[in-house]
Amino acid sequence: MSDWGITTKVPAEVMLVEGIVLSGDLHLYARPTYPPGPETPLEMLNREDAFFALTLDGGVTFLPKTQVVVVSCRDQAPLTDPDRVSAARLIELEVVVQGGAEFRGHAALELPPSRGRTLDYLNGPGIFFALGADDVSWYINKSRVRLARPLD
Repeated sequence: MSDWGITTKVPAEVMLVEGIVLSGDLHLYARPTYPPGPETPLEMLNREDAFFALTLDGGVTFLPKTQVVVVSCRDQAPLTDPDRVSAARLIELEVVVQGGAEFRGHAALELPPSRGRTLDYLNGPGIFFALGADDVSWYINKSRVRLARPLD
């Protein structure tokens, strides 16, 4: 029996460095601690692990994070923790990635007051950062960004 059944599956599209786009399901760990519920795609992508799992056509494929430009997920649950919502500041951002694809959306900054600039968000921990618009969330590999500019 496969151990992939104990994870939460999230439909996603993964754009690789070569421009190939794979459609499948990400596997996110369930967590009984705070915050409750499954980990987010951003948390999974920013784990120390070099690879992550994507189910393609019923089989599991392991992808190296270094070869991923962007992961797109639709209909992600909004932030519901009232303490975090009040602490977050929204910014509008345009990002152009390797290969020329452009993304325009917003990001929620949860940073200390002395480090609350858009630049601080982009330079924050992790190799991926999140950007959202309407019903899609993009998780962008910082090392694959050609340029980013604030729109506000």
